[in-house]
Amino acid sequence: MIPMLQQIVQMLFAHRLRSLLAITAVVWGIVSVLVLMALGEGFYQINARQFSLLMSDTQLALPEVTSKPWKGRPARREISFTEPEFRLLEKQSAIKAVSVLYQKWDASVTDITGHTLPGYIRGVDNHYIDMRKIKLAAGSRNISRHDINRHSRITVIGWQLAQQGGLSIGDKLRVNGIPFIITGITRQSEGGMSMGREDNQVLIPSSTFTDLWSDKPVQVMVTPAPGISGVVLRKNLLSFFASQKHFDPSDKRAMWLPDFSQDVKFFTTLLRGIQLFLGASGAMTLAVGALGVANIMFLSVTERTREIGVRLAIGATPTNILVQFLLEGGMLVSIGTVIGVAVSYVLILLMNQMGLPDWLGTPVISVDAVLMALSVTVVLALLASFFPARRAANLIPVTALSARA
Repeated sequence: MIPMLQQIVQMLFAHRLRSLLAITAVVWGIVSVLVLMALGEGFYQINARQFSLLMSDTQLALPEVTSKPWKGRPARREISFTEPEFRLLEKQSAIKAVSVLYQKWDASVTDITGHTLPGYIRGVDNHYIDMRKIKLAAGSRNISRHDINRHSRITVIGWQLAQQGGLSIGDKLRVNGIPFIITGITRQSEGGMSMGREDNQVLIPSSTFTDLWSDKPVQVMVTPAPGISGVVLRKNLLSFFASQKHFDPSDKRAMWLPDFSQDVKFFTTLLRGIQLFLGASGAMTLAVGALGVANIMFLSVTERTREIGVRLAIGATPTNILVQFLLEGGMLVSIGTVIGVAVSYVLILLMNQMGLPDWLGTPVISVDAVLMALSVTVVLALLASFFPARRAANLIPVTALSARA
């Protein structure tokens, strides 16, 4: 085996240009597969994190308008809740945590000098940021239960509002002329997307909100207890709200309880489909590279027909010839694969250092991508080498010896 490998290496060096072209074709294919799949993985991860609320088990509930009459009460009744009524959910065994949300769109938000800022107010409790999965910038702190009990005038603001107003942690802004100390700033939404203009929100303790306005809560967020499915939770919530506000428990228009499970499946499938499409596009490029290796191997068989005839005439078996050409093609592909993987890692490193658009995320070469690339490479290498090798092994010694050099 060692003499055969030495002979193969000698042949590759003897035909350096041909070998270099074959290796380059494989390198290009490997780089195409890994880089495209890395971009696809980064795109998937950034958008999967962006839809984290959809993919979590947190349930939203928003009061709306009844669509059915119930026990003498007419349809088209507007449903609303006070915070204590929403807080009764905390006594339900199927519920782990509750967060009540207030909102004010027309409040005046200015910096300390009176310059108007494009912000809006949300009154929240100490569970909201965690349940909404909002990330805070370094040095920030969440709104605490202590802040709510003391009706503190502190705020956590959206990153875009902070940029537009030149605000940082420790600065002050005014809400309807009342100063609030900024204790936190949200991180920029990954993927450049946000839900409900969250980048411009001004979060204040819910108790402070009710000091300023008499508005009722606009929604409640609920986290189910372990083992409680979304279907069971929504059914329990609708029954609870119906008993509280006296509407038909089958009236789903009275309370909006969005079910994001189908959206999650759709987005997950769509994102994975994009990633697979990119991987398939790279695999097609790799297939073209393998075709180039096959052509070069066929050319090698044609040029070395007399050599093959001599080896067969002095006792080499067709199996020996087959193995030699398989190893030769396999060595070309292996060298190209190793170089291709290394080049791919370097390219991804350079991309991450240079910076890509936010919506693309951070490209990463996953183990699955490498394994897929190697699997495709092995299959294509065998196909690219087998047919030229079989042609060489099936040559008749007399015919091969009579071929022109």
